[in-house]
Amino acid sequence: MQVGLPWLKIESQNKESNTISWFYNDHKDEKRHDVTNNVIDFINRLIIHIPDYHFLTTRYYGFYANASKKTLDKVHALLGIKKNKDYSREKEPKPLKTNSIN
Repeated sequence: MQVGLPWLKIESQNKESNTISWFYNDHKDEKRHDVTNNVIDFINRLIIHIPDYHFLTTRYYGFYANASKKTLDKVHALLGIKKNKDYSREKEPKPLKTNSIN
C-alpha cells in the first residue's frame, strides 16, 4: 500500500511554532507548491487519504486500464485536451534488421 504523502515531501518540522512544512507538485501546471500547516491541520489533511477498514480500491479500471489507452487518447483528442506527458503505449516502429552477407 502506498502512503498518501511520501515522507520525502516533508521538509521541516518546527516544534516551537507547532508547524510542518511540506510541498506537492501540481500536475496541472507542473509547478511545486510549498505549504506550511499547523500539526493538527496537517494530520487532518493526511488522514483523509487513509481508506476505511475493509474498503477495497480498484486500480486501473475504465479509462485508466492498460487496455483502453487508445480509447483515452481518442477521448483527449475529441475534447481538445493537451496532455503534459505522453501516456500512450504506441511506440515508434523499430527499424528492420538487415543481414548483409558479403
